[in-house]
This record gives sequence, C-alpha cells and structure tokens, in this order.
Amino acid sequence: MGCAAMSELGSIDNPVKFKDQDFDALLQKCLKSAALFSDTVFAANQSSLGIPVDPDPKKAVKWLRPKEITSNAVFVEGTMGTTDICQGQLGNCWLLAALSCLTMHPTLFVKVVPSGQSLSESYAGIFRFRFWQYGEWVEVVVDDRLPVREGRLLFSYSRATNEFWSALVEKAYAKLIGSYGSLKGGIISEGMEDFTGGIAYSLPVSSRPPRMLWRGITAALARSSLLSCFIHAASVKEIGTVTSEGLIKGHAYAITDTDKVQRTSEEVLLLRLRNPWGFVEYCGPWSDKCKDWDVIDNAQKARLELAKVEDGEFWIGIEDFCLLFNTVEMCSVNPDSMSGEASDDTATPSWTLSSHQGTWVPMCSAGGSRRYPRSFCKNPQFQMILSEKDVDDYDYGENEEGEEGDGEDDEVGVVVAPVSKTEKQGEKKKKCTVLVELLQKYRRQKDKVNFLYIAFHIYKVPPEDKPGSLDQPFFSNNSPVTRSGKYRSIRSVWRKVHLEPGSYVILASTYRPNQQGEFFLRYVCPAMVMSKPVLPEDQFRVQKWFDEKAGSDDRVNAVQFMNLVNSGLDVHI
Repeated sequence: MGCAAMSELGSIDNPVKFKDQDFDALLQKCLKSAALFSDTVFAANQSSLGIPVDPDPKKAVKWLRPKEITSNAVFVEGTMGTTDICQGQLGNCWLLAALSCLTMHPTLFVKVVPSGQSLSESYAGIFRFRFWQYGEWVEVVVDDRLPVREGRLLFSYSRATNEFWSALVEKAYAKLIGSYGSLKGGIISEGMEDFTGGIAYSLPVSSRPPRMLWRGITAALARSSLLSCFIHAASVKEIGTVTSEGLIKGHAYAITDTDKVQRTSEEVLLLRLRNPWGFVEYCGPWSDKCKDWDVIDNAQKARLELAKVEDGEFWIGIEDFCLLFNTVEMCSVNPDSMSGEASDDTATPSWTLSSHQGTWVPMCSAGGSRRYPRSFCKNPQFQMILSEKDVDDYDYGENEEGEEGDGEDDEVGVVVAPVSKTEKQGEKKKKCTVLVELLQKYRRQKDKVNFLYIAFHIYKVPPEDKPGSLDQPFFSNNSPVTRSGKYRSIRSVWRKVHLEPGSYVILASTYRPNQQGEFFLRYVCPAMVMSKPVLPEDQFRVQKWFDEKAGSDDRVNAVQFMNLVNSGLDVHI
C-alpha cells in the first residue's frame, strides 16, 4: 500500500485534488497522446487574468509557454533562492515575500513545489503545486501557459530570465483563489500560512529591545519559521512611497537571515532583508555599497555572501531596523518557536492543535457582536479545556495580540467580576499559553476581495455551566477574559494569551448579525506528554483477552474493543 493510500485525505502526502484534477492521470494522458496539457478549468483568457483590458492593442496579453518565451527555458536554474522571485505588474508583494521566505527552508519548500518537475524530462506542459487551505493541503494542477505583454512576463518573473518555477507557483495560487486579480492587496501572513500550514502573527518591533529582537528572529529562523517585516503607511497615499533610506512604506519585505560581524572591538548584529520587487534597496548603514564594509575582513564578507548588486536583497543593522521598521510578521510552523526565543529546557511541553470548521448562518448562528446582546449568544461556541501549565510569571496584564489598526469595536457595558485576593496584580501564578486564530474562508473571489469584520471572544466557564449552550444571561453577566481585539476586515485574527487552567468557551462572530460566512478556528496549547513503558503484566493481560475474544480472523467488533479499552482504564484510574 502506498504512502498516499495510508495518509489521511487533506494531509501533505494525500492532498485534496483541486477541482478533482488528478496530476498523475492527466500527465500520463498527455504523454501518451504526445499533446501538451491545456487547462480548461483555469483557461488562458481574460477571466483568469481578472484585471481590466488595456485599450492599447500593443499591450494585448498573449499566453505563451516557457519555451515559446525563451528557447533555453528551465523550471529551475541551478538552485532555488530568494532572488528567483521578482514582482511583476500586480500588487501582490505579500505573496511573493512569503515565497521568498519559503525558499530558505528546503523541507518546507518541497511541500509547496514537489520535486521532479521539469521543462525537459517527461515534459507535458503540466505542473502541480500544493497549498494549505483551512486545515487541509490542496494540490493545484496548472498548464504552463503564462501571460506575456510586449515580450515579457506580465506578473512574477525570475532574475534568471530563463527560469519559470516562481511564475508557475503564482499561477497555481491565482487559480486556487480565482484569478490573478484576486491576488492584489493582501497581508503577508496569508501567504505564509498557505505555504506552510503554520500560524502567523505579528510582533511590534518596539515590543523588544534590539538585541533581544535579533535573538528572537535568529531562533525563529532556526526553527523554520517564516519571517517578514514592513513599515506602516500613515495613509493610502503613503503606500508605495520610498523613504530617504530607500525603503518602501506599506510594502512587505522578507527576512531571510541573521548574522553578525566584528568591527574592531564592536560586534554588529545584522538582518538580511529582501524586497520582492527585485530592485529598490536600502541605502543606509550596512547596505550593499556602504563604506561600513570597508573595515570588515574578506573572510566575514565571504561568509555573509555580500553581493554589491541591485537584486533587492540587503543587510541592515538591528538598531537601524528597529528605528525604521514597525512590525515583524512571524509564521510558526513549529509551535515551540512561538516564543521566538531559543531554549534548552528539556521540560518544554509538546503542543496540541485543535481545529474546528464553522459557519455563520443568517437568522441562526450569525449573532453579530456584543453590541447585539439578544443575538450574540447564537454565534458558534467552541469548548476549550486548559490543564497543562507552562509559564510561571507574574500577573499578565499585557497579552500579545495582532495589531488592531482600523476596525469596529464592540466594547459595551458589561458586568466585570471583581478581582479576588488570589488574583491580585503582581501575584505569581502558573498559567497556560494559548495561541488562538480565527480565519474566514473563501472571501477572495475572482476580481473582488470581500472580507467580513470578524473577531473572537474567550469566556471562562464556571463548573456549573455547560459549554456549547451558554445563553444570553451568561454573556450579559460575564465579561470575556480576552478577545482578539477590534473587529477587523482581514482574513484572520489571532491572539496569544496566558490563561489559568480551567474550562473556556471561544465564541466566533462577525461584527454585524445575519452575515453569511464560513470560518476555520484553531488553537494551540501545551500538552505535556509523559510517556511510560507498558508493564509486562499489562501487555500479557491484554494479549490474553484479545486471544479469547478475537475470532479466527484476529478481529474484534466495536463493543468488544470498547470493553478492552475500559478494562485498561479500570486498572490505571
């Protein structure tokens, strides 16, 4: 039995086939007929482009295969790297910056771009790519006809003009979403999550001293986290403007590496960033052509692979980075990297991921925000039980959360329980770390993006109340212990919190009631696993029971299996 047959549908080894297109079957059909694949699902037409037609006939778009663009076309030229990806005439820097981050982690990259694909060997004009979508991996098949205007690729391209893997990844993602036009204007966390299945969240640069931030970024990169950063634009007009240091406001940069150099007696901590445009670089201290490098010996420059070329990639000192940038976006593939700090603690807990699919149905389960107290309780409720304490700290007055920015607030008058003597501020207590994320599904469609304003609230549930059926009086008389922040019109909202052990309910909602939508809720919390060897007498007892109850086919039915499990529990409870 093959690996895919044994793997759960939606796993990376057995992804869901997008639009029921089977890559292997289509490839063999094309090879047998000696015909290149032409995708009818995502056809080479204006609908797939999803952008206005240019009235100038000279700028008409043609769809060409790589070898029709250049005779020496290859899928990959040498090895895949951050400078393979350059942004074309589409505002999707968020997606390409995430892809740049991905190239730094080969084991993650091969999940998205399966190996063995080529423009020469077993070539049939068909390629496949995999993306994470709300709890499952999806495989998208595309042909290699790419949009070209005036002899050049219209969208993503590689600095090596004969290389086409990045343009084909972009096409596959555009097919998944609906069109190229649907990729305009996004948040890099979307791309990071869809390339890894990890949880993305924001970290204000000002929340850490420079050297501590550098250590956190270094540790996160070592744990295969994807990282990016950006400078806030104060207004729509500021987006895309270039600062005096050569940096672009409201633009996503990939953080691809960290390192340090020794300048006389001073140790300088550096970050390597990349602009997905492939040009327009930082021109301040430690930039490519800065004289700071003149006093650094050649061995250190060789280690950093310093290249004084305009390729969009550059080094910057951590102090200058903290002065110029506002936010770091981090996507944790491994939950242990959520702290962003290196740790040698062998008692670090393992993590449990819980996820739920949900729907807001008008007049049923779309109750709106707390501004609508009569219907708020109708929103989907999900139980969360926390038992494993992993942090020992003083009272947490500041929980990490996604940047709030603009949004709709639902703060209304609620009864807040008085602080008991055991909850005095500053009192040391054990708590549980939880990272909660709410994602709304399928809101990028064809030529429009229509995100609802969403948020979640977390309530502590007293032992006498039953989660899942909490009613209006409960929510009217209890304040949430935390929330995601303001209602925001983005794909996902998240919050990392530290809560006391106990039973909680997470309530997911839109700002206004009776809005139709689908969502995906997931949370990660510690679950210390204490593995103990099976005692010989227990193993003998179970084997004896099985031999007595199982038939000649060595099988037991559901009732017999339940009795077997219960007999094991009776011994150890």
